[in-house]
Amino acid sequence: MDMTSRELAPSQTGFFGRLRSGGIEPEDSDELRLNKSLLMFATGLICAVTMVWVAIYYWLGANLSRDLAIAVQLLLIGNILLYILTRRFDSFRTTQLGLFLFLPFVAQWAAGNLIVSSGVILWGLLGPIGAIMCIGARESIGWFVAWFALTAISGGVDCYLADPLTAHQSIVSIRTALIFFTLNFLGVATISYVLLLYFIEQKR
Repeated sequence: MDMTSRELAPSQTGFFGRLRSGGIEPEDSDELRLNKSLLMFATGLICAVTMVWVAIYYWLGANLSRDLAIAVQLLLIGNILLYILTRRFDSFRTTQLGLFLFLPFVAQWAAGNLIVSSGVILWGLLGPIGAIMCIGARESIGWFVAWFALTAISGGVDCYLADPLTAHQSIVSIRTALIFFTLNFLGVATISYVLLLYFIEQKR
């Protein structure tokens, strides 16, 4: 059954029905349906991976990193619930992509620097990638410029503070930092690939 032939049953028009269907309305166009499902799918993937991060942080006793990961989940889920209530997809799309973009930088700044945070700002790339699929190629340029600028600023600040920081023992071991560097690369790459695959398949 293609997207044009699907309609929501009356039982799906309430709050929980809209939540299950990703906020899709019967009158939505195919493109809008795809945008909504993509954004919901992306949020679900990020929250699922973040749960793994929370478990690892808990096991390692990294309370600050664990709490930051939980806060990310709560903000993303809370924004979904707000969207389901207000039905303002344009606002939800902008704020959710904004959270994808900015929250990783907040996490790095809270952790201290790029090394301690294990390159968590890589997750911010999901903002521009999501913008390409959910808004448009041209419109996504500004999102990528924002990620590029924030990364350059963060890197510059880290370099400036590198010497004072090395005077104190790091709260994160090199082994732990390398493990999470690898996990962050794998997580961002996997989610990006799955989203692009889903996007292409749905377009077909």
